[in-house]
Amino acid sequence: MGGGLAPDGGGSASNTSTDTAQSGASPLPHLISGYQFDGYRLDSERRAYLVPATGTIEVNGLRAHARDGVAVADEQVLRVTAIEDSEIVLVDLA
Repeated sequence: MGGGLAPDGGGSASNTSTDTAQSGASPLPHLISGYQFDGYRLDSERRAYLVPATGTIEVNGLRAHARDGVAVADEQVLRVTAIEDSEIVLVDLA
């Protein structure tokens, strides 16, 4: 795990969905438990912020529960694993 992850507040393509969100919010990416997404790349000067709206995920080995925020800096690749069925919000910052 890289040193650029900080908690902020505490498969196959068929394993994802953008159907109506379980939370009742607008459709969010939905990861099925056990699914790992490891292809999101960040340029060296970019940062990201991830929040699982529902469920539990791991981001490069750091666990985050529903409504926890994960601030990401100094990471080139994000590996997101769904520990539980989860809806996630990812903000890619310049």
